[in-house]
Amino acid sequence: MLDLRILLMSLTILLFAVGNIYGHMNTDSKDGYTLSEIVITSDKLQEYIKNHPQDVSVIQRKEILERSLTTVEDVLKTMPGVEVIPSRGIGSRISIRGSGKSGGLLLLLDGRPLSTNQFGNFEIDTIPIDMVESVMVFKPPIPVWLGPGGSEGAINIVTRSLPAQKEDREKYPTTIKASGGSYGLVDGSISQSLTIADGGSLISASARRRDGKRENSDRKDYSLAANWNRETQGGAKYEISARYYDAEYGMPGPLDNLTPDARQQYRKGSLEGRYSGIIGEGKGTYTLSAYGDMSNLRDKSQTGFIATLNDNKLGLKLDTAMTHEKGLWDIRLGGMLELNDYEHTLSGSHHRIRNSLSGQYDRRFGDVTGTLGLRADYTNDFHFNPGFTGGLGWGVTEKILIKAKAGYTVNVPTFEQLYQTTHGSIDQTRGNPNLKKEKIWSYDLGIEYKLDKDKTLQFTLFRADTTDLISYKRGDDKIYRPINIPSSHRQGVELTAKYNWGKGLITEINAVVQDSRNSVTGKELSYTPKVKLKGSVRYTISDYKTRIDGTVRYEGKRFNQIENLPTQQLEAYTTVDAKVTQPFKIKGTAVEWYLKVDNLFNASYQFHYGYPDDGRKITSGIQMRF
Repeated sequence: MLDLRILLMSLTILLFAVGNIYGHMNTDSKDGYTLSEIVITSDKLQEYIKNHPQDVSVIQRKEILERSLTTVEDVLKTMPGVEVIPSRGIGSRISIRGSGKSGGLLLLLDGRPLSTNQFGNFEIDTIPIDMVESVMVFKPPIPVWLGPGGSEGAINIVTRSLPAQKEDREKYPTTIKASGGSYGLVDGSISQSLTIADGGSLISASARRRDGKRENSDRKDYSLAANWNRETQGGAKYEISARYYDAEYGMPGPLDNLTPDARQQYRKGSLEGRYSGIIGEGKGTYTLSAYGDMSNLRDKSQTGFIATLNDNKLGLKLDTAMTHEKGLWDIRLGGMLELNDYEHTLSGSHHRIRNSLSGQYDRRFGDVTGTLGLRADYTNDFHFNPGFTGGLGWGVTEKILIKAKAGYTVNVPTFEQLYQTTHGSIDQTRGNPNLKKEKIWSYDLGIEYKLDKDKTLQFTLFRADTTDLISYKRGDDKIYRPINIPSSHRQGVELTAKYNWGKGLITEINAVVQDSRNSVTGKELSYTPKVKLKGSVRYTISDYKTRIDGTVRYEGKRFNQIENLPTQQLEAYTTVDAKVTQPFKIKGTAVEWYLKVDNLFNASYQFHYGYPDDGRKITSGIQMRF
């Protein structure tokens, strides 16, 4: 295997060397170059995807509005190969392409990492949907310029930028939402766009309360967010965003270790600033981002013991990208510095400094695009961690695209894995300070047939080999602790199809069939089903503009622990979700009413060992824009 990897890297580097020489021999020496932003905007997205090896899916704001998607979680659930399961604690568990890993997914907001000190659960609830311009999903191996880790894929959430002039903003600057439903759900939000200090701004506030089916599974949370941006006549752009999130909830525990009195309170504040400027006389641009997060967790265990966590982060990120004016090549360069302080009642104080440098070169040879990326990360506790991606995209015809790529990445254990989780009650989990970092080689070979925008078929073979995989083992005390598995692999095939039948009917299907193995014991990896299916149907009744959405999900049998004992097996299940949306107007005010039913047929299943799903959930609400 090592010889194959060396050969693959050598051939890729040789290809770029020969291609670069050929390009210089056949290009006018007077041809220049321009720089473009590292974060892919909607205008550049299709250009990036065309004939490019990376597997990228995107949902833009237009579709978010058309489908009345009310949360980032709802957006991700509609994307092929992505599954989202709400957690009893903070955040949600997100799976890409059938992976059952608790970590390895990179979550970004406007290109800056949100998840470098978390595992398993991701705080997508803290980002109001009214702030979102687009959501992009990258399947592994991901480009090196996205950031460190990301062995299981990456999600980049791009926030909105609004023009300063009122007449240039969207038709309905004010949005009010209200909903209610089963288990005492009450949810409301308001957002307003306006002009502040010669710049466009958007302010959003929300509140939510819900009781779960089980005892001590109630939850209430609040959020406040604001964005501001301004562009100068010289082309520079200033952006500032701030968010605050507060949640208080019960931790019921698994059925065999009930904790009816355990509670958590979680608060998080974030502040970010970005400056995009022009280099030289219009020859390029760069984006410099500065950000900070302050998190506090108060964790009351079943015994009454109270533990606290303070998790603070400061970061700087610089991104640039150069594009040849005739489109022959692109160069992306980036760097990042993060300072992270962690203090917990049980594990004490810990500090991490992360430095990162990355570079990626894309070269086009007619219908073929090649890519080569290298990154270097260094942390004070796990030292040097390299990264690599390389691949080819070949546009065989206007409708057929073949993609082949390979990548290497290192996942440094998070503070949560090393010391103490912030996402579960201390009655259930602990850290392991002796963990080793994960080292992952991943491969991907796919073919895509695209008849038009809404008629596509994609078939992908994938494999990942991991050394020192971080998994979880439950002890006799019923506490989960992370451990390293010396060697493991996961391989399979993914099929994605989308077809627009006309007359308002669109169908989509995604299927993953895979095999996973702990190479030492021969057992399956935890929470990694052999079969995972998702199919959806969208239909619009044109005469009334009524939209009907239906989704069917199937997840095969899987084991919740590495021993694969019969008592550790979670049964397969199938669920059906349905939604009806009716738009109308009241005296010029645009209104949408919707009725959503999750788990329509009340299927009984466990999404995590000992944590049964609440069953059928009904939500009805309205959205008003004026």
